Amino acid sequence: MSTQCVFVVGASRSGTTLMHRILNSSSQIAITNENHFLGHLVPWEGARYRLRKFGDLSDDENVRRMVDYLYSGGFQRDSKHRPVSYHWLWIIEWVDKDDFLQRILDSDRTDRALFTTMMQVYADHFGKPIMGEKTPAHFRYVSKLMEWFPDGKVIHMLRDPRGVYVSDLRRRKKLPVTFPFKQLQRFDFLLKFFIALQTTAVWFEGVLRAASYRKRYPNRYYLLRFEDLVTEPDSHIRKLCDFLEVEFQDEMLKQEVVSIGFRWKEFGFDEKAATRWKEHIDPWVNAWFSFWVGSYLKKYGYVDC
Repeated sequence: MSTQCVFVVGASRSGTTLMHRILNSSSQIAITNENHFLGHLVPWEGARYRLRKFGDLSDDENVRRMVDYLYSGGFQRDSKHRPVSYHWLWIIEWVDKDDFLQRILDSDRTDRALFTTMMQVYADHFGKPIMGEKTPAHFRYVSKLMEWFPDGKVIHMLRDPRGVYVSDLRRRKKLPVTFPFKQLQRFDFLLKFFIALQTTAVWFEGVLRAASYRKRYPNRYYLLRFEDLVTEPDSHIRKLCDFLEVEFQDEMLKQEVVSIGFRWKEFGFDEKAATRWKEHIDPWVNAWFSFWVGSYLKKYGYVDC
């Protein structure tokens, strides 16, 4: 088994959560939930930058202060604009503080070591040999992941941006967690415009990076369209297992819809999720995407633009 770690990236609402659950259904793979260690929409929102305030970690006392900060709730209290990423809460609940501290003290205490420790405690908890993590925004940091983990592989989820838009709009109306969406919820057009603008920028950046990654890492980078996964799950999960060099297991096909959407809490792959956006998108939004990214829609097989 040559693959030692797996990373799931892609624009939010592109099927990264579904892929996370598929991989975790394997007896060989343990993928943590979102952590934003490397960065978020902006690099300085990455956990690694916030943890650097404790100074040189070659000093044991600084390491202890950092771990105390995580376990005492300091990280959560400092997350003023958005909730702290879920995996840090999982660590606090399920990993003994002294164990976590000792793992870091025994490492070389670099950013890579902290990131590895964060993943390894999760894999060890479930007794699985392959560790990994799922943070959509890490699609910006694939080169860093490849550098840090020469035996690692990346799965990049891609979805029609109009499907991303409709899914994100529905989520933001139901759960406007962060500050801008709480304010925009009162203004329907502005909310739609903001999400269309954000989706366009992130999706366009994603496809540009995808083209580069496919050339640079042909054997370690896997681009998978969400639409292909939900319409032909058996075929594409088997191909994915070949890429990861792991055994395909039937459990990987038994999925519950956990993302807040049209089939929340139902079981099975939602084939209609590939095209449902057509029933819910405003004509002006559809025209917006066709104007700004129409050529890339065609390039990636989204021909009805």
